[in-house]
Parts: sequence; C-alpha cells; structure tokens
Amino acid sequence: VMVPDLFRGHPWKEDPENPGFNSRGKNYEQWRATHSDHRVSIDIRAAAATLRERYGVSSIAVFGTCYGGGRALEVASGWYPSETFMFDVDGVTLGPTPVEPLACVAWYPTRYDARALFGPDHKGSSLNYEGKERNVAIMAIFAGDDEIPGARPDDAQLLKELLDNDKRMKDRMVKVFPNQGHGFAHIGLGAAKNEAATGDDETDEFLREEFGGSGSYDVDGADAEVASLLSTAWMETYTRVFLPTVGTAVMDDEDQSWSDLEMKDLSYSRNRDVRGELENAVDTHVDEEVDFSRMNPESFLNPDAFMTEDALDTRVTDLIEMLKEKSVFITPEDDEVTVRQKLQAAAARGDLDDLSWGNIPLDDTEEAYW
Repeated sequence: VMVPDLFRGHPWKEDPENPGFNSRGKNYEQWRATHSDHRVSIDIRAAAATLRERYGVSSIAVFGTCYGGGRALEVASGWYPSETFMFDVDGVTLGPTPVEPLACVAWYPTRYDARALFGPDHKGSSLNYEGKERNVAIMAIFAGDDEIPGARPDDAQLLKELLDNDKRMKDRMVKVFPNQGHGFAHIGLGAAKNEAATGDDETDEFLREEFGGSGSYDVDGADAEVASLLSTAWMETYTRVFLPTVGTAVMDDEDQSWSDLEMKDLSYSRNRDVRGELENAVDTHVDEEVDFSRMNPESFLNPDAFMTEDALDTRVTDLIEMLKEKSVFITPEDDEVTVRQKLQAAAARGDLDDLSWGNIPLDDTEEAYW
C-alpha cells in the first residue's frame, strides 16, 4: 500500500483563532492554489511507479476520499490536468508513467469534471500506456445528505449515467448511502475503533469473535463498515491478474439492487439479535431422514444401515462363497470389469435366479428406484 502525501506536509488546517484561514493567513482557495494540479498528478504517478519498479507490483488499484476521490477518478479515466503531463514539474524531464489502474474506488469525490472524465464524449484516454484499450472497474460511494459540489446525490446520479455509457468500463457501481453526511465512511470507521462500546459488551465480543465485525450497533458505523467491505472486495476482485475472478459483473448481475443508485437502509441492524437468531436456528433444526432407497446403484450396499468395515468384509466374503456354489468364481485379483463380466455371464445362464439379494426398495409402482 502506497499513500502519497499530496500536500507535501502542508494540509489544510483552519486556525482556531482566525476562522476561514490557516496559520499562514491563507483562505482555503489560496491554500489550494499552492498545490498545483499538475504537481499532484505527478506525485500520484510517482507513487504507482514506485510500487511497480521497487516492489514488482503487477496490478494497481487507486482509492481516494473527498479531494483524493476526485483524483482517483481522473487517474481511472486517463485524464490529466495539463497537456504536458508527460513531463515532470520542471517541464523538461520526462515524468513518471501513467498509473493505469485496473480498479478505482472513490468515496464522496470532489473537484473533478465528471463529463470530461467519463461518458461517450469523455476527454480521457481510450487507450492505456501500452496502446491497449482502457478497461477499468470503478466504484463510487456517496452520502445522501452531502452538500459539497461533486459529492452530492445529484453528482452521483450524473456519474452513474456517464459510467453506464462509457465503453471503457469493465464494471461499475455507484452507491448513495441515505441519511449520511460527507466523510461518513472513514469518520464512522474511526469512531467505531475509538469510541467506547454503547451496546451489550458480551454481544459485541460475540460479533467480533464469530464474524470479525466491530460489534458496533451504530447505524453510521454500520454504513461505514459496509462501504469499507464493498470497496475492499471491489479492489480485491478486479486487481487479480494471475488468478482473475470469474463470473458476472455487478453491472450485469440479475440482482438489479446492486445497480440501483440508493444503498439499502441498514438501520434494522440496530435492533438485530444475531446471537438469538443463531441459537433459534440450532434449537429448531430438524434432521432430515436420509432416503437410502435413492442411493446410486453403484454404491448401494444395504438400505437398512451403514456397515462397519469389518461387517462389510464379512458380507463380501459371504457373497463370494454364495457365488462359488453357483460356479461364479470371484478372486481378489479380479478388477471391476472382470467381476461384472462374470456376474453377467452367470445371470445369462440363469445361475443367479434363486439368489436372495435382500430388500430391494420399491417406489409406489412397485418398481425399483434404480
């Protein structure tokens, strides 16, 4: 995992004694102007190049939240903020190669131009660095109550429509979590770890041990964990190269709920008694009787009971002796084909007509099942 510091040690931090400005007396837009889009793009590409060249990474996924989410979408589209993107910040030296991600996850992205990035009239790249057709899987997570431009529900709707009409998509999924605000996912995950449990400690411990979950019943935390699990699965699925995942893409799945814009409401989890559900399932479990009469004839031995190995050896020995009396001589050296041929020959002679084979299970028509 590579996490580049896009602001190079100078993130936005409001001065508590001077609201609207940082400690250097700059407002937000003035601070943003100190971090050029071209330089930020270079840093992202340099991070990907480090993964490939130093660590031998064969496939890359990009993930970003808020401002970083917008950059992740730009990278996935093959769009660059400068026409001289191939050069480094000095404008002379060749810069790092493009990221070319196989998967992209953006949480409530901001400061991006969706129409320039995606859709039939996109300004991104249709080919990757090697000249092959761009093929990327994109997931975007939005908050239903978000009011920041780029991350609002209307922006989610626009992004979904554009992705739906972009031939470069290997797969796509855009989800809006109702009743959530900007930053809910990473804020919710942090709160789940830092805040004391508000529910039943015993139940929380049970959920952690049995399911690996946080044990939190808080709805915000639940949505955060769902967003995290979906995103992790998305990156894991679409960055596999040597053992790629096979199956139907989310955008083509018969369950259209995954293609719907709005995420299902998970508030029911607040009152869900998982332990009670499991205990009830155990208490009400009913064993089904095995219908031995429908066993495959190749494995049909005794419809009344399973036999121990010793009992089976005795049964086979008795059967061999019985067959000897009918001039059917079976030896341990005979293979399955030879035994079958000997029995078929004996049956054709009528030597086996008076042998008793035990209870042959019949159906309602008095015909043997097999």
